[in-house]
Amino acid sequence: MAFMRRALHVLVYACCTLALATISVSVEAHPHVWISYSMVAQMQGTSLVALQQTWVFSRGFPFSMIGDFSGMPKSGLLNPDYTATFKAQAFSMLKSSNYFTHVFVDGKPVAIGETRNFSVSIEQGRIVYRFLLPLGKPVDMKRERVTLGVWDDTFFVDFESAAQPMVTLNAGSSSNCRAVAYEDRDHPIFGGTVFPEASKLSC
Repeated sequence: MAFMRRALHVLVYACCTLALATISVSVEAHPHVWISYSMVAQMQGTSLVALQQTWVFSRGFPFSMIGDFSGMPKSGLLNPDYTATFKAQAFSMLKSSNYFTHVFVDGKPVAIGETRNFSVSIEQGRIVYRFLLPLGKPVDMKRERVTLGVWDDTFFVDFESAAQPMVTLNAGSSSNCRAVAYEDRDHPIFGGTVFPEASKLSC
């Protein structure tokens, strides 16, 4: 997705924690954190129950702003101590923004539960988050219209899909369920100048 280039009044480059509510956006703002993401809709038949996400950060992750990572391995899964530091300093604060994940049922936003199975790894020199976001309650996609996407309303973090389709369905999904990508014109961001990518789910 092509994003307009702009600048921030207050540049706070701290991965994606980033107390976004404290950032003042100017007319010339543009993204300062870039994340490539993928998502697997966790289904039980025709019911959507959770979203498994993978976030791959661009190179240049600001480790010094998170903690002491002098002993961190150059690749592979991080140990529990490093993972806990990431979660406390650079992930948990995203709860207030629903981890940038937007789920709408019949056009109305729905609640997201507590994250599960958070992990951090280094893959090809990049930081990778993996985590599960359960919905507040299952949604039967035979009866209700579901759309979802991952974007930052402030335009500080640029989310782009790692592949198409942006959302895939797990093996527990009914065979007639589908996820179709589209440009979400109902939820423009950055003052209405950008339409985020999203997916329509149906069974």
